[in-house]
Amino acid sequence: MRFALGLALALATAAASRASATLVMALDLPTMVGRADRIAVVDVVSVSAAWNERHDRISTSIELTVVDCWKGALPAGARLTVRQPGGTVGDITTTVDGMPRFSPGERALVFLRGPAARSAVVGLTQGKRPLRRDPASGRWMVAGPERAGADFVRPTAAAAAGAPVLEARTRSLDEVRAEVQTQVQTGIRALAPAK
Repeated sequence: MRFALGLALALATAAASRASATLVMALDLPTMVGRADRIAVVDVVSVSAAWNERHDRISTSIELTVVDCWKGALPAGARLTVRQPGGTVGDITTTVDGMPRFSPGERALVFLRGPAARSAVVGLTQGKRPLRRDPASGRWMVAGPERAGADFVRPTAAAAAGAPVLEARTRSLDEVRAEVQTQVQTGIRALAPAK
């Protein structure tokens, strides 16, 4: 009896915590590349939040400096601004589950859409991949996206094929760059007029 009660309580707790997350459609790399106007390795310069004019919503502006651009025409040193809902102003915080979190001084790989002065990440938290330097090899490594309060779901066809919900393993930046550049070139060829 105690085991059944404990199991029921554990299942109810898991269901309640899962219900509070934002459901996000898991995007594979070709989809991420296709939807992005710009893909770049960036350094986060600053993160600032402010109220809107009506003082009923908080939004955050993230200033980025381009280190290496893989898609879109941005030179190293160019500035980008990502804007997203939520943030902290004074002692008030609004949280939007599924939004990526940025910290000044960090380096990340980002998939962005929209104008450079007001970009948005593609696929919510999937559009930002944290980078870290491997202490043994000195190589930059790309981590999978942070969950940020999101549960990722697969399209029915991908689920039936057994495709992973999300690329979670850490890979070298060089490996990811090669894969993205292949996808960018594939997209360019697909858009070229037939001869």
